Amino acid sequence: MTPPDRPPVSVVVPFIGDRGAVISLAANLERLNPCLGDELIVADNTREGMPGGVLLPSSVQVVRAARERSAYHARNTGARAARNQWILFIDADCRPVPHLLAAYFDPPPPNGCGALAGAVVGAGGQSALIARYARARGFLNMAGGTVGPGWRIAVGGNVLVRRAAFESVGGFVEGIRSGGDVDLSRRLIAARWTIEERRAALVEHRHRDRLVPFLATIARYAAGSRWLNRRYPGHSPRWPLTRQLALSARDAALLSVRGRREEAVFRALDGLGLVAHNVGYLGGNSARSA
Repeated sequence: MTPPDRPPVSVVVPFIGDRGAVISLAANLERLNPCLGDELIVADNTREGMPGGVLLPSSVQVVRAARERSAYHARNTGARAARNQWILFIDADCRPVPHLLAAYFDPPPPNGCGALAGAVVGAGGQSALIARYARARGFLNMAGGTVGPGWRIAVGGNVLVRRAAFESVGGFVEGIRSGGDVDLSRRLIAARWTIEERRAALVEHRHRDRLVPFLATIARYAAGSRWLNRRYPGHSPRWPLTRQLALSARDAALLSVRGRREEAVFRALDGLGLVAHNVGYLGGNSARSA
């Protein structure tokens, strides 16, 4: 294949899931349209070994990352196996646009750029109530969003990093379940690397479509927020509960009376999300060991 008009990229995908997830991962990787010099690396974070790994394209390199159940551990392991100077981290449940790799280099990043933040949006084909709610609320919809004066975060599910920058700050923090992408972004910026956004470098994320797993995800993110708030005081405080919960209940009742049933359900889900966040904020953020 003709070399592309961009640097070669090493794509690193942390994986934990069943055979069905492997089939989905294979389809997502095939959409990337890799060119000469690119490499595809799957960091297998399962306990027993990836089920049905033979279903992946033959060009995919699978490396074991089983010391702990953590996407950050898997990403670091995959990055160590990579050869190229640019490393793209995407999640296994994210469906990339076919021009994803090219979009990251339009325009070419300047020398001082340490990371490029792509966009993560909800997959449009999901019709379940919880998935519709997640899309309506922009859950995970980010493209290098600024979180404070001078601070920009790159979401770990779709971010291109310069190897020199990544290695200069020691990669992702391991031993945690959540918050590592925000932490990496802050350390890059503290080390005087910049983070730019690339909104056209887009992946679609399949949201949880059942209530309990969705609330569990919010609780896990909340545990990461508490960890971040300890590391960077004031960065990720606990969401206020009492007043906002009362407002959610009031709005849900009013919307229901007016016949706007889905909006009413969404406001009720806002309240459940607040509860899940507050419960998760009290929990631990440690990753499970193998």
